[in-house]
Amino acid sequence: MFHLRPPARRSAFTLIELMVVMVILGVLAALALPAMTGFVRYAKTSEATTNLNNIFKSAATFYHRERTFQGLAATTVSGCVVEPTPLVSPPTGNKVKFQSTGGFASLGFSIGDYVYYGYGISSIGSAGTLVCSDQPNLKSLYTFYANGNLDSDAIFSTFELAAGTDAQNQLYHARGFYILNPIE
Repeated sequence: MFHLRPPARRSAFTLIELMVVMVILGVLAALALPAMTGFVRYAKTSEATTNLNNIFKSAATFYHRERTFQGLAATTVSGCVVEPTPLVSPPTGNKVKFQSTGGFASLGFSIGDYVYYGYGISSIGSAGTLVCSDQPNLKSLYTFYANGNLDSDAIFSTFELAAGTDAQNQLYHARGFYILNPIE
């Protein structure tokens, strides 16, 4: 007696199943790519806050350094503020080399890496000179700022950090950054 076995079933994906999987992957990619682009731009903004904090630290060190002027009757002073410096390395959407000029050079501040943001200093100082004073409670000595254009459109992002002195003539900065259009 012969027993006929039913033919063995092959396990494979049908064309419909493959197309459904491709549609699902396409929808996920369409949702994930814009979100990832936003996260990448947001990660680039950390450069601005980190560098503004470092500029403030350089300014605090510079402010408290004692200086003696030339001459027999010279006095020793501290509390010096560097000159205002316009935007260095203006934003282009691409990384550019930071040039340490003006107030940045006086502070001894430089950035060894290429940057996405341009940086500047607003101060009570005068162009090309130091302004020194031991007067406490100056609420506005500096504003350090960064401008960027991460996606090369007409909208710029701005980060600012204000600094002043307290009753003990110690340089301090605002509790937070002023931020406008962080990821444009």
